[in-house]
Amino acid sequence: MPHRHQEEPSRSSSADAPAGGGQRRTAAGPPVAPKLDRRTFLDDRTSSHSIARPEGHVWSIKIHDFGKQWMEASWGKVEPHSGKKREKGRSINREQNEKRARARAKGEIRRKCLTIGADHLVTFTYRDNVENRERVLRDLERLRRMLARIGYSIPYVAVLECQRRGAIHPHVAVRGFQDIRLLRRCWYQIVGPGQGQVNVKGPRPGSSPVKLARYLSKYISKDLDSLPREFEEHRYFCSLGIKVPIEQMQLVVARHAKEMEFKMYRLLLEETLRRLGDQCTITSWMGGSGTFGWMSGFADPASHWIRNRSSPLPPPTPGQEAHS
Repeated sequence: MPHRHQEEPSRSSSADAPAGGGQRRTAAGPPVAPKLDRRTFLDDRTSSHSIARPEGHVWSIKIHDFGKQWMEASWGKVEPHSGKKREKGRSINREQNEKRARARAKGEIRRKCLTIGADHLVTFTYRDNVENRERVLRDLERLRRMLARIGYSIPYVAVLECQRRGAIHPHVAVRGFQDIRLLRRCWYQIVGPGQGQVNVKGPRPGSSPVKLARYLSKYISKDLDSLPREFEEHRYFCSLGIKVPIEQMQLVVARHAKEMEFKMYRLLLEETLRRLGDQCTITSWMGGSGTFGWMSGFADPASHWIRNRSSPLPPPTPGQEAHS
């Protein structure tokens, strides 16, 4: 249910209000100070604002730690890019950029589902063949406001699915059992009695939280490509307050350092085992001849790692996914 964040108007005090006819001066108070110039002067090319390049190669590391149930880590060599950026939507690599954007959206959906512990999928449908994307989003926003007024506010992650006939309906990933009668009653007030339906799909027996989150993210993101969407329109929606755990850092390595691809893989592998323990399952992938990659894992009693530093595990072949 899309949440539109509206900024509250700032309350101006006498300390930062400009002097003029709108402010009444009194004998007891001092003159009103003028507003501060809040510009950052980023266009100033002086040496005081220049950033020196590090003497070495920069590697970026990003870690999402959801506890023993799941962990993700990614790394990559930061390459300096020169030249001016093109206007959005007019890049010569637009197709490749769109592919990367879809992959990022699916990853964000999965991570947000893990953050809220999503284990149920709620689907809102229409009886008519509704193909208007804006109408679906308006109805979803009305539903969110209606539920919020009665105190039924829940964290969610939502996407829109487009069927073959062109009909659009939303899927909403939530946590825990939902009051299906209440949801149907509210949805009928929006679309009309008998003009739609609300279906809830719960977790399968024996499914772990991470498997449910991966299933939900894969299911609700399978139609990201087929959904009619204008440039820069969102691919998914979520409630406010979902803070995905993230740790970011950068390492500066001497230019003459050798086998950095292998060392970076080993560094992230050791960090993953430190957080998850020796009983876990790990999946990894590397690309760009080892200059970037990702690693994910979860606690698994059926697996046991035996650490042997004399014969470390080799990294996966670039371009191929490896399970350990």
